[in-house]
Amino acid sequence: MKLKTIFLLLIFVVFSCNDKNEVSLVCGVENPIEELAFLNEIKNNIDRIDCAGKSAIIQYIYKSEIVFEVNICDQIADGQTSVYNCSGEVVCTFGGIAGVNTCPDFDKLRTDKIILYGN
Repeated sequence: MKLKTIFLLLIFVVFSCNDKNEVSLVCGVENPIEELAFLNEIKNNIDRIDCAGKSAIIQYIYKSEIVFEVNICDQIADGQTSVYNCSGEVVCTFGGIAGVNTCPDFDKLRTDKIILYGN
């Protein structure tokens, strides 16, 4: 009986331990800014633009999907913010000279903010 109890305890410990070296994958990659081509291109464009303002790539969960909000030169009055999914497809757009807002619920439903890149 003692051997069975020790064996069960050992199995419990082995399967309940969380490896601290686990890597969290986003869109199937470890580093979305470097490994997702469309985000890497956006980051490189941000680095080349001198708009004297803030630019950022922010990761969120929106409607159970990982998305990336891209703000380039956010202080420009007619600037536009785009939200992309993991495939690089535009999910939402905001702003611009026409005041576009294709996802009016984005601010309310987005969660788990992670700033991936900014200047």
